[in-house]
Amino acid sequence: MLKLFTNGGPWGPWNNGGNSAGNNGGARKEQPKQKAPEASFEDFAKKIDEFFKDLFGGKGGNQWKKFSEKTPKSISGLVVMGFILFWMSLGVYKVNPDENAAVLYFGKFYKVATPGLNYAIPYPFGKVIKKSVTTVNTEEFGFTSNSRKNEKRNFDAESLMLTGDENIVDIEFQVQWQISDITDFVFNIVEPNQTIRQSSESAMREIIARTPIADALSDGKKRIEDETKVLLQQTLDSYKSGVRITLVQLRRVDPPAQVIDAFRDVQTAKADKEKEINQAQSYANDIIPRARGTASQMTEQSQAFAQEVVTNAQGEAGRFNSVYNQYAKSKQVTKKRIYLETMEKIYRDADKVLIDKGAGRSGVVPYFPMSEMGNKKAAATTN
Repeated sequence: MLKLFTNGGPWGPWNNGGNSAGNNGGARKEQPKQKAPEASFEDFAKKIDEFFKDLFGGKGGNQWKKFSEKTPKSISGLVVMGFILFWMSLGVYKVNPDENAAVLYFGKFYKVATPGLNYAIPYPFGKVIKKSVTTVNTEEFGFTSNSRKNEKRNFDAESLMLTGDENIVDIEFQVQWQISDITDFVFNIVEPNQTIRQSSESAMREIIARTPIADALSDGKKRIEDETKVLLQQTLDSYKSGVRITLVQLRRVDPPAQVIDAFRDVQTAKADKEKEINQAQSYANDIIPRARGTASQMTEQSQAFAQEVVTNAQGEAGRFNSVYNQYAKSKQVTKKRIYLETMEKIYRDADKVLIDKGAGRSGVVPYFPMSEMGNKKAAATTN
């Protein structure tokens, strides 16, 4: 068919004539007599006729022969041209804003088309593969959502995994992913969903195999999700899959259904054990500091009492020495002073009654309890 558009084809004389005129700078020169446009168009129609005979062959060639014999050459040429234009119009395609398109010519990658209207040589020479690069795809393991109720999968085979301390856990999780490179996604993996599912399950099993069951059932879930996401992304990058993992989420982590009651009893016993240990530790933390405080208080009080006794003894010794020094200088005066101080100390705390001898002759015995008067005066002063 390429011969139709070469110099040897039916349009060749037109091209040659135009070139001759152009080479002579537009000078007027007698040109060879050319075929009329009708004759050239008839030759073009013959070429098209031969092409379709070769293309269809057999019965198709006979049908085309009958059609071409009954149809004028000019009409058959227009039909062929209309078919070619229609075929070329099939190359117009639209790429949505959330999509990228890989354009292939003869099965080989040519370019990535951006959103908007684009054109590519249509089938069978060209092919356009469009994929959404913003849609978040979800793969589910151990369960299925309402939109996938018709899927037939072995959930036990997906969800039962062996932990690092050789226990079995029943896990439900999901993986969300997007296309990051449409070229790698189209050419490097044949079944993307199946590849992602198998890689996700493998990565999760590897991380669970490093994790004790206690961590998997309690506060180790976030670490499991993060490590699985990193390992899964590394695996898919090694395949050059053109996939980006956006989320790995654990929905449920439980022991197998057959032993879940016994396992819960064990966990309850462990929780009670931890509770008793915490209570004992709390009591120890309360009683030990108080005992230490009491011991420290008693030590300080004893030290203060010892200091007081020593100080009083030193004071009494000093006082005795001073009294002795005065006694040595003046014995009589010192004796009298000591006598008076002693009597003062004795009578200070004794009950005292004053009786006037002269008043006793009148038959009235005056009674003056000096100690009680002192106590009443002290009480009045306090109030």
